[in-house]
Parts: sequence; structure tokens; C-alpha cells
Amino acid sequence: MDDKLISLSFSVEANQGVYALLLGSGISYSSGIPTGWGVLKELCRRIMLVDGSEEQDEIKWYEEKFGTPPLYDEVIGMLAKTSSERNGLLKEFFEPTEEDLKEGRKVPTAAHNAIAELVKQGYIKVIVTTNFDRLIEQALDELNVQYQTLYHESDIEGMKPLAHADCTILKIHGDYRDTRFKNITDELESYSTNLSVLLQQIFDDYGLIISGWSAEWDTALRDTIKSVKGRRYSWYWHSFCETINEKAEELINFRGANLIIDSGGADHFFREIKETVFNISKLKKVNPENTQVKIKRLKDYIQNGNESAIRDLFTSESRDVINKINKFDSNQEATIELMKQWVEEIKVIVKPICVLSSILAFYGKGDYQERLLIETLERFTSIKNSDGRVSLLGLKQLPLQAVFYSMGVSLTMRRKYKLLDEIMMKPKVRDRLHNRQDFSWYVSPRRHLYDAFQRLQPERPYHLPIEEMFTFPFMEEVFKESQLAFDSVEYMIHYDLFEFLRSLKHRYLDDYNYFSGCFGYRDDRSHIEQFLSEGSLITDWEVLLLFEGDRELFTKSLRTLSDDLNKQMYFSGHGFVEAYLNAK
Repeated sequence: MDDKLISLSFSVEANQGVYALLLGSGISYSSGIPTGWGVLKELCRRIMLVDGSEEQDEIKWYEEKFGTPPLYDEVIGMLAKTSSERNGLLKEFFEPTEEDLKEGRKVPTAAHNAIAELVKQGYIKVIVTTNFDRLIEQALDELNVQYQTLYHESDIEGMKPLAHADCTILKIHGDYRDTRFKNITDELESYSTNLSVLLQQIFDDYGLIISGWSAEWDTALRDTIKSVKGRRYSWYWHSFCETINEKAEELINFRGANLIIDSGGADHFFREIKETVFNISKLKKVNPENTQVKIKRLKDYIQNGNESAIRDLFTSESRDVINKINKFDSNQEATIELMKQWVEEIKVIVKPICVLSSILAFYGKGDYQERLLIETLERFTSIKNSDGRVSLLGLKQLPLQAVFYSMGVSLTMRRKYKLLDEIMMKPKVRDRLHNRQDFSWYVSPRRHLYDAFQRLQPERPYHLPIEEMFTFPFMEEVFKESQLAFDSVEYMIHYDLFEFLRSLKHRYLDDYNYFSGCFGYRDDRSHIEQFLSEGSLITDWEVLLLFEGDRELFTKSLRTLSDDLNKQMYFSGHGFVEAYLNAK
């Protein structure tokens, strides 16, 4: 499957309702329904025959006969004078006879049916089409999908807002059953104000998937597309062959659209999108069950001391994740849409190894299993992230962050502070460009991750972008699936304690590549203060192993952290030092 088609499918699945469709006559080609231009040529041919003439080029004959190019409404008006006559004239082109039905002609195609299924599941909400036929409506009716159809000025004036409608079909050239036709030749150089405004809104607010439209004849539509400067979401242009006309190429370049070549036509193109989107969605739903099987296997291995089986499981899972992440193309344009898509893909890919890492960290026994945790972190430093866009390279660090947090929070829950110190300090960096750097620096989110996540929500600056948008919510999913945390409150307590100890460790190391976790700006930090109060009363408090077993070094690190937090807007270190010293 085309990489761009895979990318599009992931994006459609991750961003429901964000993409609109622009469909031309090619979408209905396999149904046997003629294009608008095909209908016009046939009508001109009939006029020519009635006139007693017989030329090879009916359009040229019409121009010479009447001194003007044929316009759709004028040609129909010559052949049918009343509304019922006009409907009857066009009926034969668009509605199937019994023979057509037997042959499967003039009925919704595989493309129409695939689109209808995507609409039904909420992935597509807006469809713009140049077609007169009603095949897309018929496909939606089959699935009992509610929609509004707009094909005249009056429809636009009374329409339901796009965001509130289940589905909106905008037929910019009209509907064959309506007598108020729009011309389909390049003579139509502009739209009404209402239609132009609506199209501009769609092209600005939505990503666009274009199929079956050549762009060659629709001057007004081309100009409307060019009038929109926004690049909020990516556009994808499906072509049946590598050779595209000059006007289409101009629009593709203007929009920076992704060209997808699929010679299988619209039927194959939309069927592939639908199946891939549904498979991705199914993967997200099925994956927890697969992970539960792996959890049970891992627990049995740990219980039975089957170290080779544990190693094989972690090696296989780690290799699978790293191979998939290494295939991510970091050299493409780092649009917000692509970055969001990457984050969602990475979550799906990395969650199983995160769950297993949390289990091994919590239940693991002996030096061998503990060493495997450190080795797993080392393996994740080998992900290729040296060539490409900075924001995308930053996102390639997410698997390491996720696995590190899975182990760290779990070890904090289990109070394995010696091993916690070791996973912070002992892993060796395998990245060739940075293999002389300490792991504590390499795993820092300040290596492009903060900036990358800040870009994802520019309208809402977060205090700690990656922690708030990714790490905290994703780790909650991990610990819910591993069943190590009783509820959200218990999870939050141990998550905060891990980030608190990590912050202290960096003060001890005099390393400011990690500033603070979410605890630093929470209103309620009573769980941190209680942790400090209880620790101050324990003579051999194991937490001190992170500070060479020296209580004074711990206290110094605590004071430094508190001062740093107090200097930063929205953060606070008040109460930490007092909770530790005054409890004695």
C-alpha cells in the first residue's frame, strides 16, 4: 500500500470529522453514469441529428450552428420546455432500468459504499461534489445515515451548520432532479457569494481528499481553492495515473497536496482507506486483549523464574517497536496534523511494551530481570533520530520516554528506590551521535520534545507540554491496563512521586535538563508533603539511595528544587522543605 495512503488513513482515524471529500465525475465512472460533459455531448448530438446534420464533433457543430459554446441549461431548454419534461429527459442518464440493475449499472459503486461507511462511523462529515447523480445519497440511505443536501442558493441559506450536521453533501453544480441547473463548462467563472463563502470555509477548516476531479474545466472551483490561504490540515489528491493535467498540477503545488497514484480507480482507493481506517480502529480496541495475554505470560515467567522466556518476550516486543518507529519519515513537512497523527500511532505501537515494562519493574526478581530493564532502556536509545525535521525527530523520542516512565512509576509504587536510581543512571546511550552523553541528559524531554508538543497546541500554552498532553494521560492508560493502580487518584499519587524524585535527582546531579513534573503546579500536593513527612521519620529511608544514602545531600537537593519552583511562574515549592524538616 502507498505510504501516503497509509498516512492518510492513520490521520482520518485519529482525527474524526476533520477531512472533507471533493468528488468529481470519476467517482461514478464504474457505475456507468456519464459525466456532466458526457451528458452535454449526447444532448448536443441529439440536437444535431434532429437538425439533419451528422458530424463527428457534436460540440464543434453546436458552436458553429448557434455561434456560442453549449451551456447545460440552454441545451436542456432546447430539448425540454417544462420541468417534468426536463426531469424525464435526464432520468435516462441517471436512473437505472431493470436491465441496468441486473448488470449492476447506475447504482452506488464500491467507492460510494466505502464513503458511506466512513460517514456512518463519523470519519467524514462533509462531501463536496461536482456530480449531478444521487449515488452517494443512495449509499447513505442504505445505511440509514442522516444528511443534508445543498444544491441551490436557498439550501445554503437555511442549512444546518457543518459542525452540527451528521453529514453535509454540497452539490456545487446542482442535482439532476432539480431544474435550476448550473452550467458545467468553463464559462462558469464565479459562484454566488453564499456558495463561495461556504466553499472557502470548508477548504480552510477541513483537510481535503480529492478524487475523480480533473480540475480542468471548473474555473470557479479552481479560483475558490486558490483564494484560501490557510494550511490547517493536509490535502490529498487521488489520481488514476501519474500523468496529470497542468491545472491539477498547479493546484497540487499551490496547496502542497499529497499526490496518491492509485490506478485501481476510486473504488479501490476508497475501499483501501475504509479498510485501513477500520483496521486501525480495531487494532486500538483489540490490542488490550492481546496485551492481557502477554501480561499473563510474563507473570508466569517471573513466577517460574523463566529468565530466557522473559528476555525473548522483551527482545521481540522492543525490536517490533523500534523497527516500526525507524520507518517513520522524519524528512517530511512537520505539519500539526502529521505530528498529531504520529503521536496517536506511537501510542498504539508502544503501549504493549510499556505495560510489560511496568509489570516487570513491579514484580521482577533478581539481578537478571533488573538488568533487563536497564538493557531495554538502552535499546530504545538506538532509535534513529539524527536526520529530519526537528519536531519529528523529537517525537521519535516518545517511545523511550514512555518506557522510562512505565518503569519509573512502577518502581516508585513498589518502593524499589535502588533500582529506580539505577534506571536513571546506568543505561548507556547507543545513539552514535550522543553515545558519550549521560542517559539522564538523553532522556530529558527538553531535547526537542517540549517544543514539539507546544506546537501541537499553540493557542493553549501548557506549563509542561509533553507531561500534560502525552505522558500523564498515556501513563494512566498503561497503568489501567496493567492493573497496577487501583484508580486514577492512586495512579496520580505515584506518578507525581516519580516525577518529584526525578526532579530531586536532577538537582543532586546539578543537571537542569529536567525542571519539574506536574506536581510542581498542582494545587493539592498533600501526597508529596506526606511522603516527605513519613520519610523524615525513617532512619534508613531507602529513597536516600538516590543521594548516595546521604540525608544532607537529599535535603540540599530538596531546598534547591523548592527554590527553583518558587522562582517560576505558576509553580510552587512551598511546603516541601517544611514537611520534611518539621516532622522530625
